[in-house]
Amino acid sequence: MDKYPKYISEERQELFERYLLGQMTVEERGAFETKMIEDQDLQNEFDTFKALFHTVEEAGMRAKLQEFHQNMDEDGVPVRQLNGPKRKFNFRIAATVLLLLSVGGFWFFNRTAPNERLFDDYYTQDPGLPTVMGSNDNYEFYEAMVDYKQGHYDIAIEKWGKLLEKKPTNDTLNYFMGSAHLGNRSTNTATPFFENTIQTKGTHFEMEAYYYLGLIHLKSGNRKKAIDFLESSDLKKAKELSQTLLQNQ
Repeated sequence: MDKYPKYISEERQELFERYLLGQMTVEERGAFETKMIEDQDLQNEFDTFKALFHTVEEAGMRAKLQEFHQNMDEDGVPVRQLNGPKRKFNFRIAATVLLLLSVGGFWFFNRTAPNERLFDDYYTQDPGLPTVMGSNDNYEFYEAMVDYKQGHYDIAIEKWGKLLEKKPTNDTLNYFMGSAHLGNRSTNTATPFFENTIQTKGTHFEMEAYYYLGLIHLKSGNRKKAIDFLESSDLKKAKELSQTLLQNQ
């Protein structure tokens, strides 16, 4: 199946319109229906046009009803209009406009799709740290880690946030705060936490933080920054994605 709707020629639009309006002879109608059975592309184009045709037809009917009500006085008596030039509604033009709008709209809303697809292909949530629950000073941290692993990111963020207020430069807290926000797909909120992580010298999360920052910039459409961060990570998947982006610049 084609990714985008095909343009329907004016000749075919006229043919489809004649069929839908019942303007064909019995012989023409039979020949047209036989041709649609034999030609799948023709059938697909007809189905597309038919859907647009009925949309336009319905809109035209609503406009006519609105015009009718506007031409009634308060007592429901029709108000006579001065004679003026009659206008013939052109279904082909309206259907073509709708088709172009649908194609244009599809392109507009999907123009960043390649970046988002790559993000989805390469993004995996950090699995978190082993949760050794017990009587230790880090009970609150590991309690939040359990929530994080269960996908309760908002709860984990709330608990870790309180700990981060006391230790704002802690690389572990910053890294998992970023990971939790990224789990919620809150990329803008996740970014400063990963940036804080890589500011800590010797952090065990440096390569992962660079990788996730690369993914975040990829998702936002900034491929140059994405490549810079990905190349700062020594993770295999970071190098692979970086090469893919460089080859498709």
